[in-house]
Amino acid sequence: DRWQACGESSDCINRLVQMECNPLTCPCGSHCLNRRFQKHQYAKVRIVDAGRKGFGMQALEDLDTGSFVMEYMGEVVTATEFRKRARVYQSEGISHHYFMSIGNGKVIDATRKGCIARFINHSCGPNCVLQKWMVGGAIRMGIFTERPIKRGEEITFDYKFERMADSEPQPCYCGSPECKGIIGVVKERGTRLAASDEDIDADAADIDEEIADGAVTRHQRDDIRRRHAAVDDEEYGDTGYSDSDNSDAERGVAHIRRRKNGLTSPEQVLKFVQIMHRSSRQTRIIGILIGKLTETSDKRLLKSLISLQGLGILRAWLQDYAEDDVMMIKILQCIAHMPISTRNTIEESRLEEAVKPLCSDSDENVSSLANTLVERWSSLR
Repeated sequence: DRWQACGESSDCINRLVQMECNPLTCPCGSHCLNRRFQKHQYAKVRIVDAGRKGFGMQALEDLDTGSFVMEYMGEVVTATEFRKRARVYQSEGISHHYFMSIGNGKVIDATRKGCIARFINHSCGPNCVLQKWMVGGAIRMGIFTERPIKRGEEITFDYKFERMADSEPQPCYCGSPECKGIIGVVKERGTRLAASDEDIDADAADIDEEIADGAVTRHQRDDIRRRHAAVDDEEYGDTGYSDSDNSDAERGVAHIRRRKNGLTSPEQVLKFVQIMHRSSRQTRIIGILIGKLTETSDKRLLKSLISLQGLGILRAWLQDYAEDDVMMIKILQCIAHMPISTRNTIEESRLEEAVKPLCSDSDENVSSLANTLVERWSSLR
């Protein structure tokens, strides 16, 4: 049915992992329904007077659960530039800032350049949620409905604002039964670590929080559980990976491995793959993700990750770091940890075409790992 092509009830993996389809490669062609950011398929809304809250956004049509309201747009700046602009805006007397973190040290600033999405108010009991999507290789922030919204209803989402314990709280006027009276939560000031360790801990905490959040839609939950249930129950033997192989891993991976926090549910696998897609060439983030994967002992969860094309991402990482022996070793070790049991899995992910050339690599550790993998895969049927 062309109306279900990459739609909400389709089997589209791209849509499931929150990545829009490429119009040049999607088999559904012009019928593809997974290009809402690219086509600016926004809901009908208007800006209204929201009383004590200032301006707000109101729906001009009924919206079903999971509907795309619009993209949150603005200038994408670094964390350093964000702090600089915050000081400038304060000195200029601009009391309303429109900053939104998108991860990887980047922030959207919609204060002077943005769209009407910046007028969406906070609510402690919101009817919408922010989602990170990959569109053409870039992170885009979208506002999606969490429940049905009636025409004339105000559109809101949870700002998830963090403030330091010694800062002045901002009062909340959302009026919902769940209202906490103030916007955001208190973030305690921790003990100062060495810069690198502090960065690793901060990134790891962000990843842990996103994975543990479990903010998946009903369709995503049903889909990933169905895929997980379809994973066979065979007993997997030794994968060939051992902790001793990790001696050359960077400090970030070893640091996170000590946290003992592998994936524990199908929903976490889905969130994890979404993060993998957003982490291209982010060395420290990839190191943390590899640590979490190698800490995951449930082979059925790893099989679920494979079903979401996780091996293809590992292959892309391997190619991205072709000139970095340390990263290649870590990625190869991670691939060795994956429960690959059929030749078809190797061929679909095109792993062998990326690993085989490394069998003659000048680094003995890289070539040894590559040869071990190729030899193991040669016996698969």
